[in-house]
Amino acid sequence: MEGYWLTHYEAGAVHGDGIAMLQGGELLGGDLEHAWAGSYEQEGSRVYARIRIVPFVSRLEEELMAREKPLIVSLKGYCTEHFARLEGHPDERADLPFRITMRKCKAAHAGVHQPERKAA
Repeated sequence: MEGYWLTHYEAGAVHGDGIAMLQGGELLGGDLEHAWAGSYEQEGSRVYARIRIVPFVSRLEEELMAREKPLIVSLKGYCTEHFARLEGHPDERADLPFRITMRKCKAAHAGVHQPERKAA
């Protein structure tokens, strides 16, 4: 699961695309309107995740905006080397289905070159 993933999400009638970095059980990412941070566990082909989703730009006011109570989503699903699908719902909103489909970025297959750090 580790690497960069292109994501497509559906939350009821709302949907969008973004990118996520998964490494060492941590998930970080976002789309044009939200920042995502969370954790994931993989057991064979099964995947479990909890993601905190926070809007960072108000569409109407175009200024930084904070949400007192971020959306926290619990998901479960499956993954292969290049594809993952997870489903669930936000905490306290069992009536709102939430789905994420993820495809591994091509650069992640070949490995991303990390520049060497120079000693100070």
